[in-house]
Amino acid sequence: MKVSPNTLRHNFAIWVMGRKPGWFKPQRYMYRCLRCKWSFVINDERRGSVRMAADTPGMTPQEEARRIATFVEGPCPGYQSEAEALPANVVPLRRDSRNLRSARDARAM
Repeated sequence: MKVSPNTLRHNFAIWVMGRKPGWFKPQRYMYRCLRCKWSFVINDERRGSVRMAADTPGMTPQEEARRIATFVEGPCPGYQSEAEALPANVVPLRRDSRNLRSARDARAM
């Protein structure tokens, strides 16, 4: 999936769900997007697995696969109205893409 510069990612709250019984079972986590309310369970079957939490009854496997594809890079459907309102030349501010100021620049302010 091609991600445009105006695509915004999910904004997650994370819960620790504990371990399943048994030897060498990974720690499980619940990621819930604060904007679109989609929930993802991490490390449920095995280490590194991602699955959708059953937030809507009767979700098709195609819909589940489409939602899982947005987990890492987006797009978050809750943000899309805001992303479409941005001009094409504006890049959303993310921690990994903004310029870092030096200590000398901070003193000059």
